[in-house]
Amino acid sequence: MIAAAAPRRAAALTVALLLTAIMRSLLLPIGELPAAVGFVIALGGLLVIERRMDSVRSRHPLPTLTLPRARKHVEKHLLLNQLLAARGREIFDRLAWQREGVGKRHETPSPTLSARGRETPFFLAAGAGVATGLVLLLPVMGAGASGRPLSGFWGWGAAIVVIATLEELVIRGRLQPAWTAEAGPVAGLLVSAAVFALIHLPRYGLGAMPLDFAVGLALGGLRAVTGRVAPCAIAHVIADWGAWFWL
Repeated sequence: MIAAAAPRRAAALTVALLLTAIMRSLLLPIGELPAAVGFVIALGGLLVIERRMDSVRSRHPLPTLTLPRARKHVEKHLLLNQLLAARGREIFDRLAWQREGVGKRHETPSPTLSARGRETPFFLAAGAGVATGLVLLLPVMGAGASGRPLSGFWGWGAAIVVIATLEELVIRGRLQPAWTAEAGPVAGLLVSAAVFALIHLPRYGLGAMPLDFAVGLALGGLRAVTGRVAPCAIAHVIADWGAWFWL
């Protein structure tokens, strides 16, 4: 049976992320620390749930197929049939040649599957993450130095590393691939960027949404190009660190 409805897992993760952002906004009046701690716990919980779902699905694969996967399933069986037919023709020809006394062996070329996409080597991907982070800093550099003391940066900067990395693990590591698998790379890029902007709405307001959406597109593009989440986290952390000095 082919499930033509909207992908439930990608949609459920999207809703869960938006609910996490709402929870964060409800905790902000209490204080930045409770809001940040609650946000980190929620994101960590989503990652744990996603990994357990992966484990369950690997042991008990679902019989239903989404349309793109069903198409791949059909193409796989067609390719298998072609391979079997080619192999059958090769055996038949070899037997015929043996009966005719022909000792020369002929190899029938067989079709090959398309090469799997490869991840960019880590150091190149990390360099791309640093470069992207520096580019993302350009809009805020024009605002002038914030004048915040360096002594207060270290604790805040460490917290940013944790929060930004968790955001990237969930959004670029889970949400974007889920929508990409179900609806294509453009949908994966746009939905992940939109969710990224929405979860920052309670923190930065409506005025920052276009910039946050653009940052989400840049980070999503980095994920699509490198095939890795680490460069997205690096770029995200650098951009957030810059906010301490220029915003």
